[in-house]
Amino acid sequence: MKLVDAEVTQQSEGAPDIARPPRPARRRVYTSLLVTLTVLIGTVAIIYTVFPNRHNEILTWAVEAHIDASNPDLLNPSGTEIRAWSQGIFGEVVPWPEVDESLVPMSASVLPVFKRDLALVRYKFEGEPVSVAFWRARDAPPRILRRTEDGLHVVSWRRKRFTCIAIGPEASQERWKTRFGAP
Repeated sequence: MKLVDAEVTQQSEGAPDIARPPRPARRRVYTSLLVTLTVLIGTVAIIYTVFPNRHNEILTWAVEAHIDASNPDLLNPSGTEIRAWSQGIFGEVVPWPEVDESLVPMSASVLPVFKRDLALVRYKFEGEPVSVAFWRARDAPPRILRRTEDGLHVVSWRRKRFTCIAIGPEASQERWKTRFGAP
């Protein structure tokens, strides 16, 4: 019975054959492990580079809608019109802020974001443009997100079944955040 197959090599012609020990089994395992890890790490790296992260993407959409106020669904709506319009979009009452002399609605528009509707109303709050958006919540945990870019401050929070987003000037953020109940 032969337990080990030796690799037989011949050094030169006429010289006796020298038997070398077989390649260790560990070397085959390490090679297989190296190939598997290379494929796995390469796949993960490609996925993360080809498909970008979409965290807080809703804030980006809301800021773009706040900046680009073209094509609104409603122009100069009243508080009652906003509530009726949003109830038609979501099928339930949305907790919009109360309209008064300091908070005047300028326009309202609806945007499809991730196959859901985002209702955005642009207000004039103490002479400055401020927007409030409502979106039916997708995420399970209620989170508070904040972002500041290009002189705008954006805050997102959960209110009832909706994700609320408020966008306004960075300089006066404390006033309009208090008015809209933003954290």
